[in-house]
Amino acid sequence: MREQRSHRWPETNAQPVSASATRMWAQVMAPSTLEDLLVRMREWPPDVVVHEEGEYAAPVAAARAGIPWVTYGWGSPVRSASELAEIEDLASALWKSCGREVPPGAGLYAYALVNPCPPMLQDRPPGASVVWPIRPRPLERRGPVAKADAYIGFGTVPSHANARSQLTAAVRACTSRGLRVVVTAPSEQLRRELAELDERLVEAREFVSLPSLLLSCKVVISHAGAGTVLASLAAGVPMVLMPRGTPSQLRMADACHQTGVGRRCDLADLDAALDEVINDPAIAAAASKVARQIAELPDAPSVVPLIESLTGDRAE
Repeated sequence: MREQRSHRWPETNAQPVSASATRMWAQVMAPSTLEDLLVRMREWPPDVVVHEEGEYAAPVAAARAGIPWVTYGWGSPVRSASELAEIEDLASALWKSCGREVPPGAGLYAYALVNPCPPMLQDRPPGASVVWPIRPRPLERRGPVAKADAYIGFGTVPSHANARSQLTAAVRACTSRGLRVVVTAPSEQLRRELAELDERLVEAREFVSLPSLLLSCKVVISHAGAGTVLASLAAGVPMVLMPRGTPSQLRMADACHQTGVGRRCDLADLDAALDEVINDPAIAAAASKVARQIAELPDAPSVVPLIESLTGDRAE
């Protein structure tokens, strides 16, 4: 997909990720996805389609089949009204390829939004008239239980997760303050390098189960990915956020900073941000408040009947 983006729009090679991410998903990935999706839906006609918010082919396929669709949010604050207008423009050709005019916001919220983003981070998602909150549930895996004062991780996508300079700086910042660190990275070589920074205080892993680890953590340093942020907030752990440039990360980092559950920073500001997060009781209190809010959100089974209600008599 990146190769096609680079070939079709070479000017984007010199631009930040945030400048071309939506265009790439809407005009490179979505058209190819739509072809396969239409075939599968003819083979196995569904009553309703549930898709994630960055998948723009599903609403088109569902509209063509005459069935409802539901968008599942990533967990970061959803797009602003201006960003929805941009998606509408970028997805226009996709809708016209099926003989339809593009609806407002590319149809993302035409029926409903299932939203795991805590209301404290975004109270009213723009463009969504029907919103069904849902409690985010972090992925858990069995394995050795880790304990640390700080967790450092930049997700699982290699281009983000193997952020050598950011991870190295974060590990050094934590160990210089005597904090025990668990850090994750896909690259085995990078994990060795990070562990060697302080063999007494640093444990480097490919993957760690966050729910168990976060019970002992005082701080999380991450790229502001929704999975890491929501797991941290569910445990009431304040954060230092260093977004890697994707629009959802930028929205999440800004929302957390403004809500007071963490601090957004770059490499130059990392030490100051870390000191503020681990020493300011107001930041810890704000993170605990969001944790209580997350715990009160509806669980997944309670949202299923809401989705089923859209099917009318089809599912009978």
